[in-house]
Amino acid sequence: MKKLTLLLFFLAALSFSHAQSQDSSNDSISNYNTLILKFGANLVDSSGERNPFNFISDFDEMAFSNNFNAELEYRFSRRFSLAAVLSTNKWKKDKGNIDSEIISEDFEYTAIDLDFKYYFSEDLSWIKRVDWLELYLHAGLGGFIVDKSNVSFNGGLGSNFWFTDNFGLNLSGTAKWASNHSENRYNTNHFQYSASLTYRFIDNDFDNDGVKNKLDDCPNVSGSPLNNGCPEENLDRDGDGVTDSIDNCPDVYGTDYGCPLKEIEVDMDTDGDSVFDSADACPKIVGLPSNNGCPLPDKDNDGIVDAADACPSIPGIDSNNGCPFEASELMDLLSKHIYFSVGGYDFSQDSNATLTKIIEFVKQYPQARFKISGHADSYGPEELNMALSQNRVNAVRDYLINNGVASNSLTITAFGESMPLVTNSTREGRSLNRRVEIVMVRN
Repeated sequence: MKKLTLLLFFLAALSFSHAQSQDSSNDSISNYNTLILKFGANLVDSSGERNPFNFISDFDEMAFSNNFNAELEYRFSRRFSLAAVLSTNKWKKDKGNIDSEIISEDFEYTAIDLDFKYYFSEDLSWIKRVDWLELYLHAGLGGFIVDKSNVSFNGGLGSNFWFTDNFGLNLSGTAKWASNHSENRYNTNHFQYSASLTYRFIDNDFDNDGVKNKLDDCPNVSGSPLNNGCPEENLDRDGDGVTDSIDNCPDVYGTDYGCPLKEIEVDMDTDGDSVFDSADACPKIVGLPSNNGCPLPDKDNDGIVDAADACPSIPGIDSNNGCPFEASELMDLLSKHIYFSVGGYDFSQDSNATLTKIIEFVKQYPQARFKISGHADSYGPEELNMALSQNRVNAVRDYLINNGVASNSLTITAFGESMPLVTNSTREGRSLNRRVEIVMVRN
């Protein structure tokens, strides 16, 4: 048993170096409604009241035979849990002492403790993003029996080192104050230390929505895998302010229970430019109210009015003041990838600006052809990452088509997590791998 105890305490040192190799990003698993089971060995400081760190030099004075401890912990929130602990040990005759008195006979030591734990790791800035290490304070009540029973008030410090989502190592130190503390050596205050192998029972999908808890932003509410496990209660496909759940026309913009208002005006607005036909000089062409419903002059028909066009006789693009796009500018533009958030397929504002410039180029050169490829990082199931990459490439394609790019000029491919741009072992690397690439191809 002594060798087993030494082995468990030795594993504490190995756990630190092993855990350092794990990703320290904030992709932590859910700790809610989790059961944790621990089995290991313990040391009982039988030498009485003293500095708790003196046990290293006075190792032979500690109860260290036939030792065993078991713990069942219920983690009911990210920071708080309750734990029940059973521990046994033995003070052997002529081995060590109790309060400086040599032990003259064998004594069994048994303790049952109920502890309340507070996990404070996230309160420490230097450890906030580390998933493999948890630190906690614990306090509670217990009872121990040597030659007779006694009640104790307990307090201490502990840590969990996680090798995987399920398996880890626990180290704990506890000070025990005997309620009937007296000169009787068996009622003495004492310290107890433990090292335990730990197993965490993780319910992989509390809400049964197909998204594991560690990837689910709403682990207790059923939702969509495409919305990080959260419900799409606010989804409004047509953008009319009426959510799809109560929209009678979910794919058509309208304000009459989500449907368009019926035309009741006598005067019509055929081109929809907010100038009624009776006052519209160009009733079938979208124009400006300030120009009697007609558009401003655009001699080269590039969509940029002559007054703002630096090249009014040559078709160009808005970002180049109405002048043609330079090839070098396009190459630089295509080198900028379209990036996405974790588990999402909505691209950033910067990416939106890049796509806008590509659209302007394609309108200037409609014969150009482009290959669009979607990618994901390696976090989460492979099938989910393939779906994410497909949704991302679809989102970019749809954006281009909805803004005037011909569908036959675009070819799309989804690669999932199979073609990382950089390593997925860091947060920065994963963010670069959640991307869509656009490449111009030869006809």
